[in-house]
Amino acid sequence: MRSILAVAVVCLLAGAANSYYMTKEVKYADKTFLTKQKAILEIFQHVHQPELHTHLWEEQKSFDLAGYAEHFTKPKVVEEFLHYYKHGLLPMEEIFAIYNEHHREQAIALFHLFYYAKDWDTFYKSMIWARFHVNEGMFVYAVSVAVLHRSDMQGIVLPAPYEIYPYYFFNDVVISKAQRYKMQGFHGMKKTDGLYSAYIPSNYTGYYVHSNAEQRVSYFMEDIGLNSYYYYFHADYPSWMGGKEYGLYKDRRGEFYLYQHQQFLARYYLERLSNNLGTIPTFSWYEPIVTGYYPYLRYYNGVPFPARENYHSYGHMEKHDLIQEITDYERRIMEAIDYGFIILPDGTVVNITTTTGIEYLGNLIHSNTDSVNQRFYGYLEKVAKFFLGGSVEPFNEFRAIPSVLEKYETAMRDPVFYQFFKRIVGFYYRYLDTLPSYKYEEINFPGVKVEAVEMDKLVTYFDTFDADITNAVDVEVFDESTMKPGEMKKFGKMAHYQGEDFVLYARVPRLNHLPFSFKLAVSSDKPQKAVVLVFVGPKYDQYGNAYSVNANRENFFQLEHFLVDLVAGENVITRNSQDFSWFVKDRTTYFELYKQVMRAVTGDYKLPIDMSEAHCGFPSRLMLPKGKKGGMPFQFFFMVAPYHAPETPRYTGYDYTLSCGVGSGARYLDTLPFGYPLNRKINEATWFTPNMVYHDTLIYHKSETEVNSVVF
Repeated sequence: MRSILAVAVVCLLAGAANSYYMTKEVKYADKTFLTKQKAILEIFQHVHQPELHTHLWEEQKSFDLAGYAEHFTKPKVVEEFLHYYKHGLLPMEEIFAIYNEHHREQAIALFHLFYYAKDWDTFYKSMIWARFHVNEGMFVYAVSVAVLHRSDMQGIVLPAPYEIYPYYFFNDVVISKAQRYKMQGFHGMKKTDGLYSAYIPSNYTGYYVHSNAEQRVSYFMEDIGLNSYYYYFHADYPSWMGGKEYGLYKDRRGEFYLYQHQQFLARYYLERLSNNLGTIPTFSWYEPIVTGYYPYLRYYNGVPFPARENYHSYGHMEKHDLIQEITDYERRIMEAIDYGFIILPDGTVVNITTTTGIEYLGNLIHSNTDSVNQRFYGYLEKVAKFFLGGSVEPFNEFRAIPSVLEKYETAMRDPVFYQFFKRIVGFYYRYLDTLPSYKYEEINFPGVKVEAVEMDKLVTYFDTFDADITNAVDVEVFDESTMKPGEMKKFGKMAHYQGEDFVLYARVPRLNHLPFSFKLAVSSDKPQKAVVLVFVGPKYDQYGNAYSVNANRENFFQLEHFLVDLVAGENVITRNSQDFSWFVKDRTTYFELYKQVMRAVTGDYKLPIDMSEAHCGFPSRLMLPKGKKGGMPFQFFFMVAPYHAPETPRYTGYDYTLSCGVGSGARYLDTLPFGYPLNRKINEATWFTPNMVYHDTLIYHKSETEVNSVVF
């Protein structure tokens, strides 16, 4: 096989032009944008201290929500919210639980206030008023979802979830140390740049309690970037949101839901193999749950997250009705798959044996508002997470104690999350396996052949990341009217202790990898557009046996999907991991972001707005599994496929340099099914085509010292 370096014709690719979700194009904030961004950042400061900003306290006093109804595109939403408000909202400092029916109804009513505000002024006034009158957790959730879905908020950066609510991401040891720094007045510390800064070492749950082998991959399950991504995935596509009003169905939300969770499992399995663990365990609803989990997290009000010991028994006789409900939902889903149709509320049926049937099935399993029969097919995820998480039935509607599984910010920390979704993804593949295997002509690209592959050495390591957890401590109220001239120009007050500014960081080790590139030598018989699909998967199972092609198809994690313009003859397609389309870098800390905004407000800085840290992007650090010190075999799957333009041109209806385009129906590069061509059963007799190739490689895990010393 010829070396790629010998190919004469080179196909140059512009990363921004070919992106799937992300883009590297940049715009700069104007005055209007900065006003919004500053307000959003400040509103999330110390959310459990409503009196923190004295000027906001005064502003909300003069706001009459009932008399402001004409400023909403749907005035009725004011009446609906005030109905809940007058009859008793979730009290302050109680734990907000989105799976709790009462909490969810109130949160939706609050969201409607923010979503249907006619303009920024109405949104701002409603937000400031709610900051002082609505439960903190409910407030954060409703504002966050509204910002993500309002068209006039494109580009606005929400503080990272782990910086708004550090309690959900860092264990009690870290939170307690942060609070002690504050209470002890930063004794013995020196100021840097006019403020106290403390860096608190943070580790994962397995560091304190080695309850089971699953803790070997706690660095992955408890990764704050991964858990933030999962939180935002559901904020983009809440199960309670749907219909023509929001257009989420345009994004193939049902299919995306199933594929997204299949990808979580595939990526998790690669990490398990790197740590000498086997396939994801299964469980029975009628037997004790083998895998325990001790989250060592506590809510702001001091209540600890529920824990689950190994071989936990849920008192199955007492919860017989709950188990019956779960198994009924599972049976109905399996029957729909096996029969090939879904029953509608009026008794008619919807055929799901077509290629678009996966959308119906995904919405049905997700139990979202776009499901065609939510009542009959039920709420499997909600009920199962309550059962598995170990939380107790609240004695009243306002005293919920959700388990980690019932909070999107924490769900992926629990090993049982993956065990449960293995059942869900099992329904996904049960359906896909009813579809015929792709024929040779359906996956072949006539006239196109992948001639050769070259890849850089793949190296992973652990480095450290600092997250701003200042919100974990309460601070003294300061009167902004007493601030000296020019003080706001110095970025304003961050957190406050007896007239002093401070910022607290949690320093956590996180999996990362060195940048890498691949080169594909591709021949084409004519000029044409094509897409390149890139996956990474295992070579061997936990016993060292080589996987068969079909058995392995569920284990591949998709890394890239991008557009190329092939020329007649020979092409070199080069791609660097830093340009992979739907991956994003780590979030800028709250402290740094706020400083940038304040500098931009005073005209000392141009604030860039781009998608390099977009909430809808997967953490780029987690592209590759850890591998092993001496190298661990994996394989990449490359395919060059024909380009099928989507019916709605991509980026239609939103600014792709600022927004993820949720609900636009124009997010995706083409019309290929998610996971193509690995989504269907593989017939090896017709599988291997010239336009695809499997490439064996090793992934090496090194220490940070070795990486910095370039000692491989």
